[in-house]
Amino acid sequence: MSGPVPGGGAVDGVVYDPLVAGDAMRCAELERVLFRGDGPWSAASFLSEIGSGHTTCLAARSEGTLVGYAVLAALGRAGDREFEVHTIGVDPAFRGRGIGRTMLRRLLAVADAEAAPVVLDVRTDNVPARALYEAHGFEVVGLRPRYYRPSMADAHLMVRPAHHGPDAGGGDSS
Repeated sequence: MSGPVPGGGAVDGVVYDPLVAGDAMRCAELERVLFRGDGPWSAASFLSEIGSGHTTCLAARSEGTLVGYAVLAALGRAGDREFEVHTIGVDPAFRGRGIGRTMLRRLLAVADAEAAPVVLDVRTDNVPARALYEAHGFEVVGLRPRYYRPSMADAHLMVRPAHHGPDAGGGDSS
């Protein structure tokens, strides 16, 4: 499933392309900054996802440096699939530039190509992420108490129903 990234290329000086094995260490470094209290992924975890046939792994690069990453997993067989956002992360120095939004839209385009629903988990106290997901059609459908380890933080389970058509990504054009 790892293949061409939907809508690859540069947006506002940021290049979006597939994650490659050489990105795993940088991804793990960003994970430790972004998710230090919630069991950040290791380089080995990223290598596993990048090498998997059922994931879409996206990179955001500024001047050749990895500044963001996202992983989407396909669950089930073609024609009867759902997708799960495994992770999205943006270097804190690059936040507020729409990188996370752009990566999410590109992941959603993969699911939309199959008219499949998308699920994800987000910390209940991560208000900016939850707002981003809600702006793209996700709804809270459940609570996962003490989901994140070792912090024991709760997570919202969010679902975005299957979408059809070119404007399926939701939200505005910014």
